[in-house]
Amino acid sequence: MKTLLINPPTSRQQLYGDWDLSGVDTYCPPLGLLYIAGLVRKHGHVPRVVDVPALKWSIEETIKYVMKEDPDVVGISAMTINALNANAIAEALKKNSFRGPIVFGGPHITAVPLETMKRFPSFDVGVLGEGEMTFLELMNHFGSGEPLDAVRGIVWRKDGEHVINPPRPFIANLDALPLPAWDLLPNFPEAYPHSALEAKRQPAVSIITSRGCPHHCTFCDRAVFGTKVRHHSAHYTLDMLRHLKHNYGVKDIMFLDDNLLINRTKLLAICDAMVQEKMDLTWYCISHAKFMTEDRVVRIREAGCWTMEVGIESGSESILRLLNRNTPKSEIAAAIKRAHAVGIRVKGNFIFGLPTETRETLQESIDFALSTDLSLFQQTFLTLWPGCELSEKASEYGETESDWAKLAHFQISFVPKGLSREDLLKASTEAFRRFYLRPRIVFETIGTLTSWLSIKFAAKAFVAFLKTAFRTT
Repeated sequence: MKTLLINPPTSRQQLYGDWDLSGVDTYCPPLGLLYIAGLVRKHGHVPRVVDVPALKWSIEETIKYVMKEDPDVVGISAMTINALNANAIAEALKKNSFRGPIVFGGPHITAVPLETMKRFPSFDVGVLGEGEMTFLELMNHFGSGEPLDAVRGIVWRKDGEHVINPPRPFIANLDALPLPAWDLLPNFPEAYPHSALEAKRQPAVSIITSRGCPHHCTFCDRAVFGTKVRHHSAHYTLDMLRHLKHNYGVKDIMFLDDNLLINRTKLLAICDAMVQEKMDLTWYCISHAKFMTEDRVVRIREAGCWTMEVGIESGSESILRLLNRNTPKSEIAAAIKRAHAVGIRVKGNFIFGLPTETRETLQESIDFALSTDLSLFQQTFLTLWPGCELSEKASEYGETESDWAKLAHFQISFVPKGLSREDLLKASTEAFRRFYLRPRIVFETIGTLTSWLSIKFAAKAFVAFLKTAFRTT
């Protein structure tokens, strides 16, 4: 059977908020769809992947392409940020008399399956949680005409009712999955530029080598991959790296695992092979402060890691406890110092507008960021995504936006009691200005610009920074 797997568009306002980053767009391949495509192809089906953001297509162009290709099944994966665009595509397909089943998957429908199916009647089936095995089974059922009662991990319409089937177990052995089907992306990897502040060289590619997060942050929903961490083996990961390097000329990797450093044995095996084989890859990863031990940061630096990202969220200990972020600030600062000492730039992620936030706690966050050895500062606003624990208690802490279209990290959709939107914007402006206009950060950033492309990106990003850092509320 033929299937088209679609990654729907997202508006610039949702992606970047007030940051005018026109001309420096960055794109990550839709890894979830690529894993699904690789698996269904292995089992005899014929997939195509339509990555609308990278293609820069409108919804109308997307519909025209789908109708021309005339697939048997359409699958659309979306987060809350682009769920409405996913629905717009499904609605347009139905209006154009597309007769095949339209399947919705991804974090959004996993978090709120019944509400999504009720609000988006053009979808026939929703895939809940990991999509690979469920979508493969759906393809087989669609081909044979069998009813969907026995397919685990879906929500669907039966006799006018919305039915949620029993959940599907998480994939225990991730190595059983084929490599993502990167070959189905036109002009890969050139069509997927990464930020020059996070990728040292181009072409750069994002990958994931594990699924699941053991932490229980109250602002995060873990329904898709669960709380138990499952890994691709070091062997599988190294094969992936070799494949990308030798077949696509990739020079830089962004590891998007929630915490690449959590499994020490796997991490060191990967680093050892990268060094021994002289892979000559530079890379970026995400970690938690408690796993940034000296032996780990030393080894990843030797293997090519040059930047890592750490979720800090707040400089207020009381807010961190409310978020179930129980690592003391002193340990976070020490972990950043260890990484910085071996030559790794650390980006700290902060969230402004958290529950119980005050002007004083906002200042604590700014002061903490300035007191550490961070090289990059990233700040977003709290978004109460469907399915997260805090969304169930939103009214206790402040006023929140319920319109899915207005939920985005760079837009203010939640305002804590005692604060205003203007307070949050003022703190954001102060934070970016005070962090990035320090001589150490300016010279350190300039030192990372080693190509004309990175200089061009940095220049445009700096203009956007000035507009934001000196905006008036």
